[in-house]
Amino acid sequence: MTENRLKVVIDTSVFIAALLSKNPTSAAVRIVDCWSNGQYTLVTSPQLLMELVVVLSRRGVSAKKLQDLVAAIAKTSLFIPGAYEATRLDHIDPNDNMFLAAAYEAKANYLVSLDTQSLLPIKYYHGTQILSPAQFLDVLN
Repeated sequence: MTENRLKVVIDTSVFIAALLSKNPTSAAVRIVDCWSNGQYTLVTSPQLLMELVVVLSRRGVSAKKLQDLVAAIAKTSLFIPGAYEATRLDHIDPNDNMFLAAAYEAKANYLVSLDTQSLLPIKYYHGTQILSPAQFLDVLN
């Protein structure tokens, strides 16, 4: 990983939207493509990866597609321990704390989410800007 490269946490909702999208030009698809093309460093933790696998398999994503995604994440991502208890916010969905914690732990530049109830309203969290996929595409462009 290059030190200058953006460090980005991607919420599971964005991966779901990308993998289940029928629109190859949707913002979620383009964000995942930008990661695949090395435009930023994906930040993940054991908790984030576990949630991604569980939710995508529940949504009917094939075992092969999941295996390929996990292999790509393992090969190219910045893995952090995910010690997220220390950064818990009580007023949001408890499952969303792990995304904030990963961003905090990695000193991520951005957290990208489709969660309009919990994450997007926060806007900034300890130096990490929280954006929608469309907003993050504007940053990348």
